[in-house]
Amino acid sequence: MPANPVRLGGGGGRHPARLGPEPCLHLRRAPTHTEQATILAEGLALSSVKRTFLLLRSTVTYLVAGLSTVGIALAIVIRSAFGVLRPSEERLVKRFGRVWVVASGANLEVSGLENIEEGTPYIVVANHRSNIDIMVLTAALPIPIRFLSKVEVFKFPLLGSAMRSVGMIALDREMGRRELAFIIRNARSLAAEGKSLVVFPEGTRSITGEMLPFKTGAIHIAARTGCPILPVAVQGTGAVWPPQSSLIRGGPVSVKVMPPVTLTKETSRASKATIGEIRDSLMEALAGV
Repeated sequence: MPANPVRLGGGGGRHPARLGPEPCLHLRRAPTHTEQATILAEGLALSSVKRTFLLLRSTVTYLVAGLSTVGIALAIVIRSAFGVLRPSEERLVKRFGRVWVVASGANLEVSGLENIEEGTPYIVVANHRSNIDIMVLTAALPIPIRFLSKVEVFKFPLLGSAMRSVGMIALDREMGRRELAFIIRNARSLAAEGKSLVVFPEGTRSITGEMLPFKTGAIHIAARTGCPILPVAVQGTGAVWPPQSSLIRGGPVSVKVMPPVTLTKETSRASKATIGEIRDSLMEALAGV
């Protein structure tokens, strides 16, 4: 309501108030049914073209990266059978990651590498958004890293043999309480070889894009192996290869390595608080990317 309302009728005066010319309103005409149909058709056509492009791009990615993966796995299995895998093991593992990154169209940017001490095995703690996180981390980090993987993946004859040969850990959910002890035992073996273990403490990929609560397993593994925790923030992989999608879109991906966290008796015991602090640091890093 205006501060000085205009009186219509002059409050008993002889002449009505004069308000001046009426404002001219330029109203936009609503599109006709024909025009609406045309707009919708153009949108659907554009969507169809984009989806076709993504299908073609994804198919090429799967062919190139998939065939390369088969070749790399075959080379690992053959070299392992003849006992000559060790000299080229890490080069082959890194090649697997780089092939997928390049084939997917991911534009990878890495920062914070000065926080990594060469020769030190870590428990790498990272957020998890996409299937391609594994390949991105393999390509981005200049240290030997290994992953936990579902036992079902190891049932693929060639791929499973190659994964076992390089030290990937088969995770069987049916192990129950024995699972953590099994992981710790294998993590110790990796650390003795100078290799780091990557743990996704969310436990699964985040579908919504929001970071899920962290489980405390990484703290227990680090405490029992004596390895420092290396927090790593991964950004953009969910857009390159969205969860629950087979389409690969390409795009910018950033990996930020945070300063390592060395556990004490106090921080090990306060596992929930410690993993919560690590989660907060990753969220801050992602917000600043």
